[in-house]
Amino acid sequence: MPLTLHDIKPIGLCITTEELFDTKRFMHNYCDGLILRGRDVQLVNDLTVVKRELNMFNTQRKFFDGYKVIITSNIDKILGLISSRYGNIEPRGVERIEMSAKDLIKKILKVRSFEEILGMESEFRSKITLPVYELFLTDMKKSKEEII
Repeated sequence: MPLTLHDIKPIGLCITTEELFDTKRFMHNYCDGLILRGRDVQLVNDLTVVKRELNMFNTQRKFFDGYKVIITSNIDKILGLISSRYGNIEPRGVERIEMSAKDLIKKILKVRSFEEILGMESEFRSKITLPVYELFLTDMKKSKEEII
């Protein structure tokens, strides 16, 4: 049976969310892939204004609150996916991830700066991403998938 996007969604969401914890890179490189290659002058101009606001102390707060909401929403989605997919396979593992995720969400909701979020990247990786990956591998082994 081939591996599908549905199968790797929990891992993909973990990787994407983990990228969000690197706030320095996000703020510094915001839309650079599009801006640097920009042929659409209006879009480049609009995105440049957003990037400036993102990196200015006075306007950064409006982005920060939304950023926290996105990270917590992604963590919630990860929990829903692993609970439904791996809950029967490894209930204790899922429970540990859920407890860690809830603790991390509480911390994220209390932070006051992008720098504080950056400090949580290793915790997310060790307590959520890697255990989810282990659950994924266990599931693939049980379904006799070839894992590279």
